[in-house]
Amino acid sequence: MNTARGRMLSAIRTGLVRAVLPDAQRARPQLARRRASADGAIDVRFCAAFDALKGTVVRVPTLEATVPAVADIAVRHGAASFLAWDDEALGCHGFAAGLASLGLRRIPADLPAAPPARLDTLRMMGSAGLGVTGADAALADTGSLVLLAGPGRGRLVSALPPVHVALVPIDRLTPDLAGLIEARPGLLDESSNAVVITGPSRTADIEMTLTHGVHGPKHVYALLIG
Repeated sequence: MNTARGRMLSAIRTGLVRAVLPDAQRARPQLARRRASADGAIDVRFCAAFDALKGTVVRVPTLEATVPAVADIAVRHGAASFLAWDDEALGCHGFAAGLASLGLRRIPADLPAAPPARLDTLRMMGSAGLGVTGADAALADTGSLVLLAGPGRGRLVSALPPVHVALVPIDRLTPDLAGLIEARPGLLDESSNAVVITGPSRTADIEMTLTHGVHGPKHVYALLIG
């Protein structure tokens, strides 16, 4: 097969045969700790990387303080409604009710299976001005957020609204993705879907002009708790 697709598949097959897997027994967690010590406080590094991506870090002292902080972000962007993970998934009891008490309308994030109801729900979800999720981890080296989908953790919450706000307990910070997988080797087995979000949506496909918010949120906030 002498097509471009055939040549690409052939290169992949050859690479798989010749590839050498890294030693799974190496002591990377110690390397990660040395790197964290050498490069400074992990929260400072995460904030710097997140800011470089045009994201915004908001520090809050407690989980309870996230409600007014999210409400302030909603006002800043003119958002009147929101999608959110369930309170249990966020780790913050009464979070959705707290936002509702401040005048924000919650839109259900659960998609029905039947096509007519599913389409109606998607239309409602598309009108949400804000999406609020937790974060299963945050990577200091790239300023990335790691999110696992599951019950009460809708995938569209972080992707559909123009503004995404992630609640990030400070103990979820980790030096890098390799260190996270080594420290929590079963993490990716906990969900059928995992995403690593690195800043607001961006593309330069059209005339090499960088544009934000084309394929996802234009604004991403990390509420660093603690």
